[in-house]
Amino acid sequence: MPSVILTRPTQRLTTADNTFSILLRDKGIEVIELPMIQIDYPKDTRDLDCVLSQLAKNEFEYCVLASPTAIDFFHTRVTDLGLADSIRATVGFGTVGEKSAAKLADYGYRVDIPLPHENAGAAALLTSLRSFNIEGKKTLILQSQIGMKVLSRAFEMCKADIEHQVLYETTGPTLQNAARMIHLLEELGESRPDVVAFFSPSAVQSFTKTLVQMNSQLRNSLPALAAIGETTAMDLRIFLQQEPAIVARKATQESLAEDIISYLYH
Repeated sequence: MPSVILTRPTQRLTTADNTFSILLRDKGIEVIELPMIQIDYPKDTRDLDCVLSQLAKNEFEYCVLASPTAIDFFHTRVTDLGLADSIRATVGFGTVGEKSAAKLADYGYRVDIPLPHENAGAAALLTSLRSFNIEGKKTLILQSQIGMKVLSRAFEMCKADIEHQVLYETTGPTLQNAARMIHLLEELGESRPDVVAFFSPSAVQSFTKTLVQMNSQLRNSLPALAAIGETTAMDLRIFLQQEPAIVARKATQESLAEDIISYLYH
């Protein structure tokens, strides 16, 4: 049975939207879930809660949430604070990609600035953003502490009045997951995983750091690497200095799963 290491964060694995693993397992491929990043709210949420209160008081015209993860963290927090209804009534949202837009709509928020997926590239993002009238508009961008700098830069170039706030923090893998990852990569023969799949640049960077800290020699003999899109693929080239064997034709988990299946069985 071929096997694939999935480096996606636990929060994405535990939702119903994990068709990646379902598609692979349906084809007899073992999926080994080893998250290379952990995500959680900041230890001190006072600044975050303060700016969310300002958002509910209509002190911002737009709020930008770039990913499904950011949207889930945002919705959970504003619901816990009792602010969700006020925000729905007054604030327009910007987001990146169709899935993020659909998730915002499912939660009842208004999507005023739908933007192309990050893997479409910086030029496409800026071109799309320039079609909206955001000059001088007060805009809150909520991201992780390592959020998309290109997104903030695009809003700056379009002269929006932006403010940043850390919504959640991204850290490396647990020691247990890091140790298991190294153990699997050190295996020989059929026990060794066939593919390592990455869903984000932050997972690539954390994976690389883990290798450097625990067994840097493995960087020269990795299994096939798979990336959900060109942004993630570029980080594989930069940080691991290896060309990914698989780059999803579309920046979706379904497309990545199908391309891995094709790689393993054809």
